[in-house]
Amino acid sequence: MVMDEVEGPIEKLQDGSVNERQQAAKKLGELKGTKAVEPLIGALKDGDADVRMCAVNALGEIKDERAVEPLIVALKDDDSFVQILAAFALSDIGGERAVGLLIETLKDKDPIICLWAIGALVRIGEPAVKSLVEFARTTENWHLRGTISEILKKINEEAKEKPHDFGCREKEILETPRTPDEFKKIILDGKPVKEDAERKQTRVKA
Repeated sequence: MVMDEVEGPIEKLQDGSVNERQQAAKKLGELKGTKAVEPLIGALKDGDADVRMCAVNALGEIKDERAVEPLIVALKDDDSFVQILAAFALSDIGGERAVGLLIETLKDKDPIICLWAIGALVRIGEPAVKSLVEFARTTENWHLRGTISEILKKINEEAKEKPHDFGCREKEILETPRTPDEFKKIILDGKPVKEDAERKQTRVKA
């Protein structure tokens, strides 16, 4: 990789106009240079939400574990689109560090933040699913326990045959009718999902 390919966008990311910062973040994600990780992390605090969205996506494309903690913070961004994309970026990075911090995030009082964390954990796959089961066994949040149970039922064929043991209310939780749309409505309460975030991002594409 030619060094100037990274240095030019980094300079624009830090000192350019709003549109230049957006395009610079996108370019850095395409180049996947690890030198861009710290500047992109800095861009997560940019005053423009679209710049933050592009920075989040770029970090997910680079897949450097240094971005895990800043992306956990981005789950609580004021912009819901940034939150959604941060969850997907975390799932793209994966790793034990991401799983551990996402599990901790499930203790957040905001159900929206918990939803994004669950979504990221599910996308990470088997190591994260095991941690989800352990969390569900111990949490006192019955609604969250039911949510995790329902998700695991839908992504794990084995769970449909032999449901995970979530405790004394397992039967009640597992037998509660809840379609994916109903579940989304309960948790999101009408807030936008990733598809909306992706549509919103089209306006910053070159």
